[in-house]
Amino acid sequence: MYPFVLALAVALLMTIARPAPAGWQDDLAAEIRAAHGCSVAYLTQIVERTLDGRQVIFAKVHCEDGRVFDASRTSALEPFAFKECPTGREPQAC
Repeated sequence: MYPFVLALAVALLMTIARPAPAGWQDDLAAEIRAAHGCSVAYLTQIVERTLDGRQVIFAKVHCEDGRVFDASRTSALEPFAFKECPTGREPQAC
């Protein structure tokens, strides 16, 4: 009986510890594809905050074609704003 209880406890803890997928990442990918033709390769410098009950998101978007954008959204009810980083500079300098 104890091995079953232990296995159940471990499974429960793994489920609780695993972060839920961020739905905003899907929104960001769809919006930047529509606005700039960017297929997202990966995101860096992600900042998620709750400010006055609003979800605020900042992220650096790296496109498959090498372009880099700063993305921000100050409310889950608004679209993302994108600012393309200049080429020839380090993406962090954007």
